[in-house]
Amino acid sequence: MKAIGAVLVILGLAGLVFGGIPYNKRETIAQIGDLKMQATEKKQLALPPAVNGLAILIGAALWFRASRRV
Repeated sequence: MKAIGAVLVILGLAGLVFGGIPYNKRETIAQIGDLKMQATEKKQLALPPAVNGLAILIGAALWFRASRRV
């Protein structure tokens, strides 16, 4: 539970700082034998700030709850 909480906090903070969660999408355009043509497109998963805030709150609750049990 502690790891899940930490991941939620990190993703929530990244969403607030970057305005979303950035990721790269790689797509094969053409392939002839062993030769491949690939394109990498930068995308961003835009989440509302309320969702990011909820992720931080839930992640912090899970994190502290798990550390209290030990």
